[in-house]
Amino acid sequence: MRFERLSPHLGASVIGLELDSELGANAKAALRQALAEHQVLFIRDQPLDATQQIRLAEAFGTPIKDGHPKFGFVDGREEVSLIINDADNPPDINVWHTDVTFANPPAGTCVLHCVETPPGGGGNTIWASMFAAYDALSPQMKAFLEPLDAYHQLPLDGFPPKLIASAMGREIANIHPVIRWIPEVGRAALFVNRVYTQRIEGLTRAESRGLLDALFATAESPDLQYRFAWQAGSTAIWDNRSTQHYAVADYFPARRVMHRVAVEGEPVLAYRSRGPEGGN
Repeated sequence: MRFERLSPHLGASVIGLELDSELGANAKAALRQALAEHQVLFIRDQPLDATQQIRLAEAFGTPIKDGHPKFGFVDGREEVSLIINDADNPPDINVWHTDVTFANPPAGTCVLHCVETPPGGGGNTIWASMFAAYDALSPQMKAFLEPLDAYHQLPLDGFPPKLIASAMGREIANIHPVIRWIPEVGRAALFVNRVYTQRIEGLTRAESRGLLDALFATAESPDLQYRFAWQAGSTAIWDNRSTQHYAVADYFPARRVMHRVAVEGEPVLAYRSRGPEGGN
């Protein structure tokens, strides 16, 4: 097994890994380290059933049992969310985000498998490196952000009443450091996103809004991204701690079908002047 880098900031192809058999301890360790370094790993031309996808996700931790709220799960496996977008189910994740940062801890790793692509093409996913976003900030801004925390919440405006009722029975908001420490590679990552981050703690509403808009613009810069064109049988594995992603909705109203597994994360470590400090 080897890893071929795809862009300067993030993304690597996994070569020589066969997913139709059990992964050994060495292979799992290599995948975890490669994911921390490259942030997104891609495997092509290996169709996976639900059991195989869960087995792959288990290399990175414990899969979460949480089916898609609209479509449910795959083959009776609650760990594998079914995601269908078509004329009757318009895509709604075509916005930059990091998954479930309203939770504590947020998801650690996500494994997304492509089952069906739009017949006319499109439906790519773009990832952005939050290591690179942090590195792009000025020294003065880095120092200002280090002690700050941000409030993340599941947005409920516009959701149907039934979905709001189900959401209210679970955790929907948390506070996390603005700058996150990733210990495996000893790097700091920007940890705010447009969907879930509502405000910076301790700032006025106007200050918070202005700062977040500036940080979102940095995080979403095309210079920090890699764009992946899906094919049926492709799998993407991303480190949810250090990336954001955007599902391009250029194919609507055609059909796109994906299977997703999220892995439990760990408490967010704050970056404080050359090292981690505690966790939320």
